[in-house]
Amino acid sequence: MAEQPVKRRYDAARRREGAAERRRRIVEAARQRFTAQGFALTTVAAVAAEAGVSPETIYKSFGGKAGLVRAIWQSALAGVGPEHAERRADAVAASAGTGAEIVEGWLRLALEVAPRATPVLALIRSAAEVDPEARGLLEEIEGGRAERMLHNARALADGGHLRPDLSLEAARDLLLAFSGDLYERLVLRAGWDAEDYVATMTRMMAAALLRQP
Repeated sequence: MAEQPVKRRYDAARRREGAAERRRRIVEAARQRFTAQGFALTTVAAVAAEAGVSPETIYKSFGGKAGLVRAIWQSALAGVGPEHAERRADAVAASAGTGAEIVEGWLRLALEVAPRATPVLALIRSAAEVDPEARGLLEEIEGGRAERMLHNARALADGGHLRPDLSLEAARDLLLAFSGDLYERLVLRAGWDAEDYVATMTRMMAAALLRQP
């Protein structure tokens, strides 16, 4: 009898691991399908077949196509490190570094996230032009991005790094602009080297956002 609790904990752990692996498989299959075919042409049935699950499983877990894209976006934001990229960004902000060092740290994390997130955001923006569900998802994502950039602006202000003449809202707007299309335009389209991108963007962001010595 004493062995039963151990076995139940073991079985529960295996179920959680199985569910996490199944979710990872579904999200990856969805990412590949949406990237290759776009939002309109991708079906839940096709994603389910590629992931080896039933369409009902996807509807139950994600709610449909918009839920799948939301999961892809959230996976992209996590980055590829062992800890979520946003938590690592908070750790950078809490460090004893200068404002420029914090900005540079954020940019290096962005280099990890952007290759995964940029195509997803482009997909959602394109789908939002014709699909009301995708339009709602885009509004949700843009709202989340604005909230995150306001969080980062507060971190700069709390550390004494933000320009005294810059409001938190203005800093948020600048951070959104810097985290927007510049990576796609400079790195993906123009072929900039990653280190050149980080160095240039650090100078630009420091001049726009940070208290000058």
